[in-house]
Amino acid sequence: MEQLTVTTGDGVRLACWDFGGSGTPLLMLHGVGLNGHCWAPVAGLMGEGFRLLALDLRGHGASGRSPDGRYGWHRFAADVLEVVDGLGLAGARHDLAGVRGVAGVGHSAGASALLLAEAGHPGTFTRLWAWEPIVSVPGSSLREQRSSEFAQRARRRRSHFSSVAEARAHLEGRGLFAEFSPEAFEAFLSGGLVPAGRGGVELACRAEDEANAYEAAARNGLWECLEAARGPVRVVGGATSAAVPGRELAAIAARLPAGGAVVMPSVGHFGPFQDPAAIAADITGWAR
Repeated sequence: MEQLTVTTGDGVRLACWDFGGSGTPLLMLHGVGLNGHCWAPVAGLMGEGFRLLALDLRGHGASGRSPDGRYGWHRFAADVLEVVDGLGLAGARHDLAGVRGVAGVGHSAGASALLLAEAGHPGTFTRLWAWEPIVSVPGSSLREQRSSEFAQRARRRRSHFSSVAEARAHLEGRGLFAEFSPEAFEAFLSGGLVPAGRGGVELACRAEDEANAYEAAARNGLWECLEAARGPVRVVGGATSAAVPGRELAAIAARLPAGGAVVMPSVGHFGPFQDPAAIAADITGWAR
């Protein structure tokens, strides 16, 4: 796995992980608090014919922090566009269909960032696979409340550990990691821990940065611009997820000019990291 870098207009150094392969470029984005390494189990199960890359969003993994400490989701979207341009992905040969372009795969905030990027610059992506994008659907009064709760939880989270082993013991099976497969959890640790200045290790995504990103979720403005994302979008969610209910998935897909909603059984909001094999099969079939 090779690390590629792109520096944004505001000076943030973004890390993008190249899992290898050739053919259709697939740019994969994670949700708040995670990192690009989390996609490694899915990437390892994808079929041939793809070049697989995963971005660390600003403030996450090996990417730099926002200079002003702000994490509005339109910034995530702008970063996506700079990575597509900086790595020359939009002009890459899409071998399976004989056209040029890049496809996007995203989870939660990563899915929202992809949709915002495509809505702002239609045609950037040939197609999008969006797992439970965070959208303030009209009639849903819980989005701001959820964002606030997640932000408070992030600020309370323990972030420093004496060793990777202690971090593993503390985090495994706790909170969101209760849904992670063992392989995905280890992938998170490999990209989500960095050496701490006082010794030991700490979470790469700082608590305040994570909280600020959550607080920006309810104000991402994605619902208002979904109609501008004109390429085909597969909106996917988990049957056991409470984060984005099936009715909201359907509403999001219906507002997209070429959207379709699918609910996968037996998985929750972290489905891509809960059942990598099922997700890899779905993405492979969709991308082809």
